[in-house]
Amino acid sequence: MGLTLEDVGRYCGVSRSTVSRVINASPLVNEKTRRKVLDAIEKLGYAPNFVAQSLMTNRTETIAVALPDITGGVYPEILAGMDEEAGRLGYHVLVVFVGGTRPEAKTVEKLIRQRRADAVVCMATAVSEKVIRDLMEDNVPLVRLAGPAIPPSVPGVAADNRGGARAAVRLLHERGCRRILHLRGPESNYDAAERAQGYLDALEELGMAEDDALIVDGAFAREGGRRAIREIISADVHIDGVFAANDEMALGAAQELVAAGRRIPDDVSIIGFDDIDTARFAGLSSVRVELREVGRTAARLALGMLSRQHRDDEAGMFMLPARVVERASTLRGIGKQTFMFNEFSE
Repeated sequence: MGLTLEDVGRYCGVSRSTVSRVINASPLVNEKTRRKVLDAIEKLGYAPNFVAQSLMTNRTETIAVALPDITGGVYPEILAGMDEEAGRLGYHVLVVFVGGTRPEAKTVEKLIRQRRADAVVCMATAVSEKVIRDLMEDNVPLVRLAGPAIPPSVPGVAADNRGGARAAVRLLHERGCRRILHLRGPESNYDAAERAQGYLDALEELGMAEDDALIVDGAFAREGGRRAIREIISADVHIDGVFAANDEMALGAAQELVAAGRRIPDDVSIIGFDDIDTARFAGLSSVRVELREVGRTAARLALGMLSRQHRDDEAGMFMLPARVVERASTLRGIGKQTFMFNEFSE
């Protein structure tokens, strides 16, 4: 059996409650006693029972993060930012994957009822509005990522998807593209909808006609990007530019275009969204979102809500900027950069 508070107190001649006060940094313990208890803890190798502590303090020092999966380069960066901010404030991050065979309500709500987390950060696609409302009724601090503030009293964190998409299409236009394909994400996805609207906004601003044949769902997946390009080539639809709503689709589209004998950017210029590590390595132009800052902001909001009785001032959407980073995949006739996939064809 492990050491107890009583064991530590007996070793240094103080009560159990005094040891507990030292562990919880209570100001009621004088410096001499505090030092004696800390020395005893170190010598005995005592590790506090955090389950017991959480029952006493009603805090687990943990944030639960509900995600649909962890594929691609987006979620790991967001999680890294959350972990940085949570760690700075003395908290841990517990990742919960919701979807597939896992019933979302039971997964997320049980975490709270079983006292395994103090607050929840969730992707808009991972948890339904019903679960969000249930958590709100239980006064659980909740922050939503990449989704509208529904209900409005729930704070949310998102990138400027619409503005970033407009900037991406304008760049392609500046590089001479006039038949710009948009590879969009799933219809139900908030980011995908906002980026698709930004694409349409840019077409209108540039005086370019909207064409349904130039909007294809790539499901936010690399294979989806490849499939979309195969469909375009099979239908003999002419394109000279591609704006993909994420980098994975852009990379898949690039692979398929190169396999079909198209040169990037000379025949088709491509830009993605998110600026994941693979995009930087490949020379793919992309719309950069500071994903770690998304995570840091979400963690900061959630923990801020824990420290307040009234949380109305935290409501609303926190919009983070998105900016274009140009690389070889759009530098048509400019510079000497090389787009990696031009060297590979399957």
